[in-house]
Amino acid sequence: MSVRPEIQGQLDALDDMLAHWVARVRHPAQFWPQFERLSGEILDQCEHAENDHARACINAMLERHALRLPPWHERDDRPPPGTSGE
Repeated sequence: MSVRPEIQGQLDALDDMLAHWVARVRHPAQFWPQFERLSGEILDQCEHAENDHARACINAMLERHALRLPPWHERDDRPPPGTSGE
């Protein structure tokens, strides 16, 4: 299943931003909250049938940039206490 063109466009734009973010962000605590917000906004727009494909796209873009979702994200938990993602 693919996603609607507008969702794919947003995923592509997020992917394009990653290289810039990774080069400029000094600490992961600065990166993850912004990425989480933007990727979450995209996922919130997905219809149920699009969700798996969109999540796969997000995971693939992170892999291309040698990034891994923090364990708390993969479990859909809150960020650890004391992080800026609270």
